[in-house]
Amino acid sequence: MTYLVLCIFEIKDARREDYNYAYMDLGTIGLRRAIKSDAVPTFHLPTTAVMGMINGPTVDDVRTTVGKQVQGLFKARGLKANFFLVVCGDWACAGESM
Repeated sequence: MTYLVLCIFEIKDARREDYNYAYMDLGTIGLRRAIKSDAVPTFHLPTTAVMGMINGPTVDDVRTTVGKQVQGLFKARGLKANFFLVVCGDWACAGESM
């Protein structure tokens, strides 16, 4: 099943390039700043928010998997970051703050 994933993050003591790399890295797992739809024009999310549609067996599995991926991306760049992750599907949502 496909789930809607929203991630809002804050990088401590970040430079502009740190955010640029974060957006690029998050895009590799399907989380992007701009949301495209066939029905409406492209919607740009507020700064430090990314969203995407991610496949997985359950809302909890997707939350856990994507949370670990996001954590790993920040760690690989040596960035200290907090993030809030929400995964929704079929009116069920699971959130996590890390």
